[in-house]
Order: sequence, then structure tokens, then C-alpha cells
Amino acid sequence: MVTVGCGDGSDSLTGPSNTIPNVAGNYSGSTTITFPELNLSTTCSTTTSVTQSGGGNINIAPLQVRCPDIAPMSLPIGDATIGATGSLGSESGSLSMECGVYSYSGSGGFFGRDLRLSFTYVSTTCYNMNITINLTRS
Repeated sequence: MVTVGCGDGSDSLTGPSNTIPNVAGNYSGSTTITFPELNLSTTCSTTTSVTQSGGGNINIAPLQVRCPDIAPMSLPIGDATIGATGSLGSESGSLSMECGVYSYSGSGGFFGRDLRLSFTYVSTTCYNMNITINLTRS
């Protein structure tokens, strides 16, 4: 029997780190808005900034969305908590608009230097929307 060893015996095996990632900074990229009933989609330039305090406590400034042929939009996100994986989890609720009320659900998080979010908006009186946000920290 042959025994092979490496190192000085001080090495230890540890699992993944449970450290909350640092996600603070300025982000830019694109938002794609799709209207399934209209078979219409538009891609818009988007910027935001993220501040972080106390580990997983973050604040995402309103997304500044600039689309061709559409008035500029400011989409509020606000306070959130992230875990060690960068996940923001999922959220659902309702949103009143001029055309009526949307039910929405969404999820996403931080993946390395990227912030990725996906939302679905459903209404009986407004056009349904799918919104996908892909931003990268500069």
C-alpha cells in the first residue's frame, strides 16, 4: 500500500462561503418590455445605482428606463435584502395604472457583476407585459 500526501497538514476543507456579496455601485444595461397580445417588444437603455449597508441590506434606486418612441420611465425598486447567493427572492402584488390594475410577480438577483430581474404583469383591462432587466455594474 502506498500513501500519498500533499501540504503540511494545515490545510482544511471548507464549504462555500456564506458571505454576503458586495453589490453596491452603478449599473447600466437594458430592459426588454414585451406585450404578448400585441406581438410587440422593445428594448430600452436602463441605469440605476445600488447602495448597501449592514451586509445584505440594499437599496436599489429607481430604474431610469429610456425607450425609443416612449416617454422616459422611472421604475421604483427600493429596499431589499439579499442572501449569500445574491438572490432577491420573489415578489408579487398589484399595481394600479391608468388602464386598470395589474397583478404582478417577479424574481431575480445579483449574479457576479450583473443584476437580473424578471417581472410578469397580468391585467383584465390592460395589455399584459413581461419585463426583463439585465444590468452590469460599471
